[in-house]
Amino acid sequence: MTGPAAGPAGVLHGAQPSGRPLSARPPAAVELWEGGRYVVGRADRRHRAADVERHLALPRGTRRTVPVNLIELTVHRDRVHLRPVSPLADVTVDGRLLTPDGLWLPGPDHEIVVDPAGAPQILELALNTDRVTGPSPPARPSGTTFVPVLRVSGNRLLPMAVALSWPLVPDVRPPRADGWSTSDIASRYVELYGTEPREARHTLNRLRQTLTDARTEDGRPMATLPGVAPWPWANDLADTPYSSEAAFAQVKNRTTARYFVAAGQIVPLLREALDDRADPEDPDHGHSGIDPTRDN
Repeated sequence: MTGPAAGPAGVLHGAQPSGRPLSARPPAAVELWEGGRYVVGRADRRHRAADVERHLALPRGTRRTVPVNLIELTVHRDRVHLRPVSPLADVTVDGRLLTPDGLWLPGPDHEIVVDPAGAPQILELALNTDRVTGPSPPARPSGTTFVPVLRVSGNRLLPMAVALSWPLVPDVRPPRADGWSTSDIASRYVELYGTEPREARHTLNRLRQTLTDARTEDGRPMATLPGVAPWPWANDLADTPYSSEAAFAQVKNRTTARYFVAAGQIVPLLREALDDRADPEDPDHGHSGIDPTRDN
C-alpha cells in the first residue's frame, strides 16, 4: 500500500523544495514517499513548477561549486537508494565517500554530508521501518564494489598529485585556490613547494591517465568490470553534460583527486608538505622525500 493512507516512508532534514524562499532558519523536514525520486542540490530558480516538489534545495551557505543537481534519492519501502548525479562535489554517507554506483540505505537513520572539504551541509535521513509493506529490494552482492589501486612516484607526478588533491583532504588547512583548472592546481603547487610546476597540463593529464588505467587490488582493469564502465568518465565530450573541454577537464581533475585521496598515498605527503611550509627551519624540514626541483 502506498500514498497518503500508508504514510511517508521517511523524512529528510536539511533541504527543502526549491520553489520555497530560502531563509537562515533550518528547513522543515521533507516527507519522502515510497516510489518517489528526489534530486538534492544547490538552489536554482530555473526549475519548472512541476519539478519543484522533487527538487530539494540545500540551504544558504552552500558553495556555488556544488551542482544544482547533486544526488538522487529513490525511495523504496524500507530503504533509499542514494546515487550521485554529478561528480563536482563530494558527498559522504555515514563517513564513507559516496561512490558512483551509489548506496542502498536501510533504516533507521543516516547522515549525509555534502561538500565535506568545503562548506559542509548536513542532511539527516530518517526512515519509518515500521511501515514495511513487502520484501525490500536486494542490496548489491558482496564484492561488486571495487576501489582502484593508485600509486605514483617521481618528483614530477607525486607533488602534482598532492597539490591536485589538497582541497579534498579533511582536517588540514585549505589552499588559497580550491578550484580545478590547471592554473588553480598550479597555484596550489606553488603554495606547497614554493616553485612553479613544470609542464603542469601534461603532468595532470598523466595523473588522469593513471586513474583511467587503474586496476583493482586483484589486478583486474577497473574499466572492464561490470557496473563501473565507462570508467571513470565518458571518453567524448559529446557523451557528457558539459559544454566545453575546459569544464570537462575540471570535472576529471576533481574526480582524479577524489580517488587519489581515497587511495591514501598522498594524504600523509600533504600533511608533511604543509608542516614543512609552516616551519622551514625545523631540522626535519623536507622529510617528505619530495623534491620538486628534481625532474624524475
